[in-house]
Amino acid sequence: MLPIVKTVIKNKIVGYVSTRYLTMGIQFVNSFIIAALLGPIYLGIWGFINLVLQYAAQFNLGVPHSLNVMLAINRDDDKKTQDLMSAAIFFYLVLSVVFLALLSFYSFLGLNWGAKFQFSDYIIPVFLIAVLTHFNNLFTNYFRIRNKLKEIMFFQSIVPVMTLVILFIVRDKELLINVLLAVMLIGQFFSLAIYLFKLDVKISFRQSSIAVVMPQLLHRGFYLFIYNACFYLILISTRTVVSAYYDVIEFGYFTFSFTLANAIMLLFDSFSFLIYPKIINRLNKRDQKQTATILSYVRNGYIVAIHLIMYSFILLFPLLIMLFPKYQEQFKCFALIVMSLVFYSNCFIYSSVMTANSKEKQLGGIALAVLILNIILALVIALVLKWSYEYVILATLVAYFVYNIILTLFSNGLMTIRNSFKTVFADNFPLSLFVPYSLCLLFVVTDQSHYTYWGVLLLFIVLNFKKIKNLAGIVQRILKDPKIINI
Repeated sequence: MLPIVKTVIKNKIVGYVSTRYLTMGIQFVNSFIIAALLGPIYLGIWGFINLVLQYAAQFNLGVPHSLNVMLAINRDDDKKTQDLMSAAIFFYLVLSVVFLALLSFYSFLGLNWGAKFQFSDYIIPVFLIAVLTHFNNLFTNYFRIRNKLKEIMFFQSIVPVMTLVILFIVRDKELLINVLLAVMLIGQFFSLAIYLFKLDVKISFRQSSIAVVMPQLLHRGFYLFIYNACFYLILISTRTVVSAYYDVIEFGYFTFSFTLANAIMLLFDSFSFLIYPKIINRLNKRDQKQTATILSYVRNGYIVAIHLIMYSFILLFPLLIMLFPKYQEQFKCFALIVMSLVFYSNCFIYSSVMTANSKEKQLGGIALAVLILNIILALVIALVLKWSYEYVILATLVAYFVYNIILTLFSNGLMTIRNSFKTVFADNFPLSLFVPYSLCLLFVVTDQSHYTYWGVLLLFIVLNFKKIKNLAGIVQRILKDPKIINI
């Protein structure tokens, strides 16, 4: 037992994941406190500000995505790494100038976009945060490839920790939004300073190397840009429809449920964040047997764990919400969002197969088609069917499910696996997951008693008992041997 404990203490991966989960726990608490202090209307304003920041984060022409892949593939080539990082930083300097030009254009024309959310009052700090976030995400990718996790942990923790502190000091609603933005700005600035101080690659803006590497980043990055932007815009566009066609207070309710559900799903994103470079590196070797093994390993652990956590938090929601009477009627909205995000978290598995095989063009086309499908469905729900705001997320649930099915079809083709409805559906949604999920969705939509979800959880455990039992073995292997997911 003692050797295992020593191994765990020295394990970088365990340290990172533990810190990340602690940070997410703080974010989880912050979400509740912010919702309670702001109330539905001001929470709607805060949600809109974050929505704009998410749009700004996608405005990158795919450079960080192509950089991520190329750094993972060329991780042992120091010269190539230097050229890639130099070109990427140069690109972000140019992008910052573009952002500044857009801000000047907005101010010069006296535009008042997002008037009902008072967005003009916050546009300058939002601009600065967007620029700094781009640079920090760039360095986060590099430090992840270099297996330097302490700097990443600081970047991911400083804003949540500072936010928690100020939430016990500031009580005024309007002031709180400004202080939250100030905390984000300060956190991004200090994170960038640490990244630059710890950077171990020499940055050189030689025209010759920039001229060679930049086209490579942009060429490979363009389709990754289409893919990543459209993929994330699926969820962002749903929130945009709610913000545009429903009242500020309803968007506030939706923001509360989304923030809570997203905080839960981020638990798994932290793990996929760590293993993504290694998956790309291994799948790039074109070994079909190894590819199939990796996919099976991830499906049997990762996806089952996601569903187990989803059902657990659906059951816990009434207890969590007891302290926040303003949001006690948001169970349906929360449950539908968290059930939609399950498919979102599932997408990275097969998209990794296509990325490793340089199929960015096909990925971009698929993501664009699904984004259009999502927007159409969301608008139909909001404008034609005129359903309540909780149901708009069903468009995203359908879109991400379709997206996973299409990705599986393409990935199986790359691995020369015969496609059939049974095979594709079983890969994405075996009966052991489909039956409890369908029952849970039916119970949520029809407003069944909360006790019925205990039956759903029990059914899920029975149908997936062997896989759940294997999760303990997977965790134990990671604790004993960090090289399993050594990034």
